[in-house]
Amino acid sequence: MIYIEGGTKSQQQLAKDLYYFCSQALSIKKPVDIDLRIQDVDHAEAWTDHEGEGKFYIDIEKDLTTSQFITAFCHEMIHVIQHLRDKPVSEKEAY
Repeated sequence: MIYIEGGTKSQQQLAKDLYYFCSQALSIKKPVDIDLRIQDVDHAEAWTDHEGEGKFYIDIEKDLTTSQFITAFCHEMIHVIQHLRDKPVSEKEAY
C-alpha cells in the first residue's frame, strides 16, 4: 500500500501509477507499506528509509520534472526491492 503526502494531484496520481507498475515489474510479493512525501528534499532528488518489516519512507523532491520524478520514484523502488531481498543497497544497480 502507498500513502502519499504533499505534491500536486498529478504527482500523487503518477506516484500511485508508478507504485503499481513497479510492484508488478519488480515482482514484489511481500506486503509493502510506503509512506511517500513529495516535498523539498535537501541535497538529493529522493531518499528512501527502510524501517523494517516491509515499512518504507520515500521522500521525493516536489520540483522535479515529470521525467525526473519517474526516474527518482523507480530508482527508490529498486532500493525497496534491495531491502526486501536482503541485498546490499547499490546505487549502481538502482540505475
